[in-house]
Amino acid sequence: MTSARIATLVVSILALPAGLVGALGVLVLSNGVLATTTPAWTMELHLAGWAFEVSVPGLIRLATAPGVAYLSDGRSFSSAIGRIELRREGGALVAGCAPCRFEHAALASTPLAVRSAELGVERSGASVKGWLSVDDVRVEYSAELASDRLRLRWQLPRTEVARAYHAIKSIVPEARSARIEGLFEAHGQLALPRGTGAVSFSVSGLEVGGLGTEALQFGWFAMSCREADGNLRRIVNGDTETRWVSLDRMGAVLPAAVIAAEDQRFLVHHGFDSTQVALLLANLDKSGPRRGASTLTQQLARTLYTGGEKTVARKLRELLYAIEMERTLGKTRILELYLNTVDWGPGLCGARAAARTYFRKRPNQVTPLEAAWLASILRAPHSAYELQFRANRPDSERARRILTQVRLLSTSERVLWSRRPLRLASAPAALGTALSEKSALRDANRHAPIAEADVESAESAGDGRLAVGTAAVVR
Repeated sequence: MTSARIATLVVSILALPAGLVGALGVLVLSNGVLATTTPAWTMELHLAGWAFEVSVPGLIRLATAPGVAYLSDGRSFSSAIGRIELRREGGALVAGCAPCRFEHAALASTPLAVRSAELGVERSGASVKGWLSVDDVRVEYSAELASDRLRLRWQLPRTEVARAYHAIKSIVPEARSARIEGLFEAHGQLALPRGTGAVSFSVSGLEVGGLGTEALQFGWFAMSCREADGNLRRIVNGDTETRWVSLDRMGAVLPAAVIAAEDQRFLVHHGFDSTQVALLLANLDKSGPRRGASTLTQQLARTLYTGGEKTVARKLRELLYAIEMERTLGKTRILELYLNTVDWGPGLCGARAAARTYFRKRPNQVTPLEAAWLASILRAPHSAYELQFRANRPDSERARRILTQVRLLSTSERVLWSRRPLRLASAPAALGTALSEKSALRDANRHAPIAEADVESAESAGDGRLAVGTAAVVR
């Protein structure tokens, strides 16, 4: 429960008949609502035109004080998420809304609309327990309350993956049409107000269908390629296109270097790395998930389908496409698609453009050290284009570190190539400072190629709100 939700609940409790004001005053004082001395966890509460600094743990204690559930039973009030109904269930106070609407920048760029949501809370001393349910998905929790923090433990029992996705279909439109199978369970910890925690989850029998990724098995497709000015240019890519290089003509070194730099478990995972995803989701900041944890398959899904917004919703959409692509395309085709579509700098989508621009070579002609450098800039290609290529200052050390991970080469070969100089081709004249800063900012805000989310072809065919993905197959 966030500080704002806690405050809203307490305000509703305070809106009681005048005869109870004295009793409430005693409750407020006895539960430490006004205990705001550092290092207390506090917030500003606005009530009847007044602003008060209050203790968040004190508000929780007040809302869960003995008898409050009885006083609140049957009451309701309007809130930012919908009409909140309060009821008593045993010794617990339950707050629910139906329907509900949630907004948070880290969750999604659009509001999450659900059929119903419910929060139950019960306290005994400093121990709090209860549940949070969204539609048919229910999480149990327990917590220890202190003056400056709340340490929470939660558990999601074995649940159908499809049921969980259906609950959030308003921000994951693929859940409306995809066939999703499998079960998952999770548990974790969360420390508030720091927002740090840990997540552990397991998935079994996960299969996805109905997203249409099998259309990428062969032929042409449309995609977006980002230019130096930040605009996206729609291009046609795919087999027999001039910018396309088949995997058997890519050479062995560049693919091996990319796998070493971006996804060392590519050949053994099934589209995602559960350990890395758990670490990612356990550490969110106000801007969304921290970068990383994306397999090559997930990055390909981002390039061709989901776009690059830093939200949990995008990661969940990306996961569906990645799982299906592993089944419909296989590792060889996924790697081929990735190498031919990945963003390697302004207007440089794919290995052919990158090798030609940076080294004046074909992809199968780059040396192991050059391949390692190309792999090393994938996390920030536009910054690397400005700060390394245009300035003729390649980050040789990072390239050499990646070279040590290229298992295709023997140890002696890696040592030999690491001693060679790294020389880039001559770069065109430098861009203006403003464009350089824009390129650096784009890389700071995303980790991987971006595909535009406007899905023009889908919008022209129907309701744009239901459009999923940006790759359009050309036949």
